[in-house]
Amino acid sequence: MAEAAKRPNNANAAGKAPIAATPNTSSQGTVSMEQALTTSIGARIRIQTTNNQTLEGTLFTACPTTSLLALSTGPASQQIHHIISLSSLTSFTILALPSSTSQLRAPLTPVNTTALQSRANAALAKAKERAAKINRGVARDAQDVFDALDKQFSARWRAKDIIVMERVVVRGPGYRGDDCRVITKDGEGLLGRVKKVLEHERRRAALRETKGAIKHPVPNIVPAVPAPQGPRKGG
Repeated sequence: MAEAAKRPNNANAAGKAPIAATPNTSSQGTVSMEQALTTSIGARIRIQTTNNQTLEGTLFTACPTTSLLALSTGPASQQIHHIISLSSLTSFTILALPSSTSQLRAPLTPVNTTALQSRANAALAKAKERAAKINRGVARDAQDVFDALDKQFSARWRAKDIIVMERVVVRGPGYRGDDCRVITKDGEGLLGRVKKVLEHERRRAALRETKGAIKHPVPNIVPAVPAPQGPRKGG
């Protein structure tokens, strides 16, 4: 609950005298903190919270349903918006009323939910498409080959085989030039280009293995040689 204004209402209407309100649950004729705030939207206020925080700014909104208020502080070009629980307020003071009723109830721009739903559906479809291009049943080298073919052309998985543009199939688990087959009559021209990509990926894989061997060489293990022993006593 909020205590009634300390000064007459006619002085407050002019926007010259601050209105102070503090929680109060016993006095008759008082209004709740929520009611006092909802009728002050657009005003410049000062609030104090239970953790001794003091803020001054423009009251953007106060929602009794969620028990939250939004307070805008700072200059218009660099405003900071604070979302504060009404239960954390110990008091608030109206420093200046809005200059007009239009500022008090300025309409918000409506949200285009149709556009948002379309963007969400497009993002979901794209995520499903990316997931379909990852085959967890093949080795990493095979996935690298698929990614190279899909980047150069357009590919999809069929079990462990790679279908390129629906015209050429690269059979697994070899994924070599000899594993390529033409699916359609117009796939002959594509076949040579697919084989070049496969050969390029083979060279890249061999280069990665060579670099890995240089970076992490296998240590030479020298067998231990037993130390020579002197003649045994009494021998």
